[in-house]
Amino acid sequence: MTSSAAAVFRNTTDGFEIQHFELPPVEPRGAIVKVRMASICGTDLHIWHGSRKPPLPIIPGHEAMGVIAQLGSGLTTDAAGAPLHEGDRVTWSYIWTCGACYYCTILKEPASCLRRIAYGVGIGCADPPHLNGGFSEYIYLRPGTSIFRIPDSLSDEVVVPTNCALVTMVHVTGAAGVSLGQNVVVQGCGPLGLYGATVARELGAGQVIALDTNETRLGLARRFGVDLGINVSKMSDDDVVAKIKELTGGIGADVVIEATGVPQVLAVGLRLPREGGTYATIGPIYQGATVPLDCFNLIFRRIRLLGVARNDAAHLRTAISFLERTRSKYPYELVVGARFPLEKVTDGLRTVDERKVMRAAIVP
Repeated sequence: MTSSAAAVFRNTTDGFEIQHFELPPVEPRGAIVKVRMASICGTDLHIWHGSRKPPLPIIPGHEAMGVIAQLGSGLTTDAAGAPLHEGDRVTWSYIWTCGACYYCTILKEPASCLRRIAYGVGIGCADPPHLNGGFSEYIYLRPGTSIFRIPDSLSDEVVVPTNCALVTMVHVTGAAGVSLGQNVVVQGCGPLGLYGATVARELGAGQVIALDTNETRLGLARRFGVDLGINVSKMSDDDVVAKIKELTGGIGADVVIEATGVPQVLAVGLRLPREGGTYATIGPIYQGATVPLDCFNLIFRRIRLLGVARNDAAHLRTAISFLERTRSKYPYELVVGARFPLEKVTDGLRTVDERKVMRAAIVP
């Protein structure tokens, strides 16, 4: 083990190239992880298409898991205090935080760390230690990265989307205040929407309603805790608003979660909460994702508009625990629908982009 192959994205013209990098020396409390699986997230598609503009060249892949190949001195436990050894299966928070800036120390909001590094998203591979993303045989985790052991009961395929898709929904449902008896609407039935429905259901939501244009995904959503899936492909915005009011006793939803990645859905989405309700958006996280805003609707109806991005170690710990506790209730194994070797990363991206599967996994 002296070097690692990695899928390096150069730009939208040149695409990906397999490169080899020397494995870096491991700093105290750092780690080298042998990547077993990295799933393709919507953010990876945005990078591929050029709508998300990270430092280039870059090794993408932030939804990942693997096996500890080498531990730096002093790193003996994971972020939850469990013993950590070489050979353990792990995942990690893809946001590295400094622990010393204003957001980390005063506001206790590490996801907003001024010095944060986002593995596979926000840091390129031109400079050492190079191996900063999951589309690689190995990844280098800097000292201070929140690493978590994976329970034996969770397979690689089930756990790999956890540190982005599921953890984001743990974050957003908490930030939006989803609670017992509430009416929750989820826009979009991709992985984010499915996880969002499941978390809302387990939090005790009274009614979970999913909106999508794909009948297959709506059918799957019903297996992830959705009470009613509505195909909005042939409905006007007014019809959608009327239907949600009908299903909520003329009131509207307590919480609406946008998980489509399409900014245009905010126009109708912001009309779906009740007065004083919450609208949380997480999907269109790329530069240039703009949409006209009906300020009168937002202000006069006192809608709480919430943008949620990035997650911290506490969210990931909760997500892993949630997944372990509910693994027999929901078909999590259906989220990852295809596997591709490292040299076929473009095929994997294309498969997800064409919506043939919800998630494809790169297996280096």
